[in-house]
Amino acid sequence: MVETIINSVIGVIVSGVVGYLIGALRNYKKRLQEREIEAKVIKDALKTLLQSNLTNTYFAYENIGKIPDYVYRNWLNELKMYEQLGGNDYIHTLSDKMKHWDITVTDILGR
Repeated sequence: MVETIINSVIGVIVSGVVGYLIGALRNYKKRLQEREIEAKVIKDALKTLLQSNLTNTYFAYENIGKIPDYVYRNWLNELKMYEQLGGNDYIHTLSDKMKHWDITVTDILGR
């Protein structure tokens, strides 16, 4: 009889622990999916901001046909980040056109 009670108690405890673990796993999976969605939204937003800034910089200097070296370096860094985020839109066409522009060497630090 004591053995039956112990087995019953152990069965209840094990069932409770298993149920708790299954619930915790479901919650973890749900939070993980939410974080993945948030990460994708942030990635897409950043890609859009980079694309916008790359486009704006291009058109700010397009009519001049030359660009300061520090602006061009920043543009190339932004282009690299844009590509790493999966951006491959018309920006590459702009990049190809920029390669033919004059790059004005500046000394913005006054050295």
